[in-house]
Amino acid sequence: MPTGPTDAKPESGKNGFADMILSLNSQCQAGEAVTLGDALDHAGARMHGAAILLLALPEALPLPIPSFGAILGVPLLMTSAHLALFGERGNLPARARQIRLPQRMLALMTRYFVGPMRRAERLSQDRLSALAGRERLVGVVCIALSSLLLLPIPLMNVPPALALVILSWGLVQRDGLFVGLGLAIAAAIMISIVAMTNVVLDALN
Repeated sequence: MPTGPTDAKPESGKNGFADMILSLNSQCQAGEAVTLGDALDHAGARMHGAAILLLALPEALPLPIPSFGAILGVPLLMTSAHLALFGERGNLPARARQIRLPQRMLALMTRYFVGPMRRAERLSQDRLSALAGRERLVGVVCIALSSLLLLPIPLMNVPPALALVILSWGLVQRDGLFVGLGLAIAAAIMISIVAMTNVVLDALN
């Protein structure tokens, strides 16, 4: 259950999410177990957005590597559902906070995302608060996108994962422009799925 508002600026804020990933990766390389709760303690407020961002980033890599969907899919769904129900208020369930982040996942994020994330941090700003504050709507959309990541379809994880990354980045940075872009991409994905399904059904008839 939510314990109260957490509207303060994130400790990682607009200049620290990349640094947070570097710090967590260093801890993991030193042999320390790193949990989602550890990451969220670094992130401060807006922890639902931070959790979705961390869990979706590895899936956004179009690389021939084993998918993290089987490991991260359920926590991603859990976090999205909690966001849809409560918005960015209170803590995540203890079960979600105890999930261990794989070292390979943190290493991949350090290698491929720290540089782009630093550039995105410079571009982000508080804007379009009407969109940035639609946390429950974002949670509902994230549930649908997270469900797609559980489907065993090669390379189909990338588009919904990118939409999740953009949406959650908008939440973390309080940037409605990113939230709006993520919602638009999510809508395009859903429309494409419906269109492809109709094509397949027509072909089978």
